Amino acid sequence: MVASSNRLPISSLTQLFDGIGPLVGAATSQDAALECLGVGGVELLICTDQLDSGDGPALVAAAKQQYPKLRCVMLIQRPLLSTILAALAAGCEGLCSGKRLGRGGLLVVLRSMETDGIHFDPLISGVLQRSQAGRTGDWVSPQEPSLSQREEDLLRSLCNGLNNQAIAAELHLSINTVKHGITGLLRKFDANDRTQLVLMAFQRGLMDPPQPSPRW
Repeated sequence: MVASSNRLPISSLTQLFDGIGPLVGAATSQDAALECLGVGGVELLICTDQLDSGDGPALVAAAKQQYPKLRCVMLIQRPLLSTILAALAAGCEGLCSGKRLGRGGLLVVLRSMETDGIHFDPLISGVLQRSQAGRTGDWVSPQEPSLSQREEDLLRSLCNGLNNQAIAAELHLSINTVKHGITGLLRKFDANDRTQLVLMAFQRGLMDPPQPSPRW
């Protein structure tokens, strides 16, 4: 069973399942996914953290409550500590960065789950390790600020180099809301400006630096 707000992962996973097993159903929202699970015969749920309505961790938690033997893998589109911890708390046995879906990352996670029971890909493990190091004092940094989903979206847009107008258009927000949100992020991170804020997000593993465009 596949659940994602993005049709591309659904299409990709549909082809992938040709070598894994029958695809029982696909959905883009939490309610639709739970309805598909009710058909029965689902052994593995693969979902993204973001859905059209509801979210991945909430879906996994509800699915696990109804079907305790169901195994769950989450494709993390936003590799932030808060998102990863929510997925773990929901009961996911596997976590994979959405960026590694087309690079064989998901297959590695699935195969490892068969032997180890639970597996995270290197990007996810790196975020958790940096967080743990920070708590034990091996990695000196301020305590990680708690971010809302809107703040995560704003921070990602800033790290992708978007200006206020582009962020407002992408997130369907007003310019004033964007400005207010960014001011709040600067205050939370104790950053002097946007550049320092972005650097701090990269250094703490909250966001991945944008990949360079391929040269054709």
